[in-house]
Amino acid sequence: MIEAVLRVRLPCSWVTLLTEQHGARVDVVEQKAVGTDVLQSLVEIDPGDSDPERIVADLRKNPYVVDLEAIVPRKGRILATIQVRECHACQALSDSECFLTDATATADGGLEWHILAPKRASVNAFVTTLTRRGIEAELVGIRSAGAQGELTDRQQRVLDIAYRLGYYELPKKINLSNLAKKLDVAKSTLSEMLRIGEGKILHTYFHGLMKKAR
Repeated sequence: MIEAVLRVRLPCSWVTLLTEQHGARVDVVEQKAVGTDVLQSLVEIDPGDSDPERIVADLRKNPYVVDLEAIVPRKGRILATIQVRECHACQALSDSECFLTDATATADGGLEWHILAPKRASVNAFVTTLTRRGIEAELVGIRSAGAQGELTDRQQRVLDIAYRLGYYELPKKINLSNLAKKLDVAKSTLSEMLRIGEGKILHTYFHGLMKKAR
């Protein structure tokens, strides 16, 4: 298996609106294709000095946004699920042998995609297809997939949201079912993500203790 990192800029991207017009910072927790032409993103938005309500209002006006659910606190980060239509990259992804495992917003309004594929040729073919469809795509890194001891960006973000929403408090402020609904993932998927992330944290902790004991 091959892991690859692509930098893409989608014509339907709402990230540019937030970064360039509002100066907001976007953390993509989860991103996946819904059907062949809709891309769904679960994001955290740091509004900075901008008005959070204005940010959400501008997103709703975006012609590509077909659905938006948001939690807008008076202070702090916005948690939102955004669906955009006419995502030509979605069709390319569906037709390819590649799988989108993680996504991160970049400062210039683009996206950094982490891709898993059976072979390098699959990644090259995917990049070629994106380019032919008028989508800016650059392959910035590729390597053989292997077990990693560190948390992935996605695992870290999910654990961070779970922690801040009180999932790890006693008593819990939010249970697994409600947390899964907020993150818009299946309960079983979230349970596995948390289990793997927690296991990596415990491995790092106890491995560190063993090194100190020596």
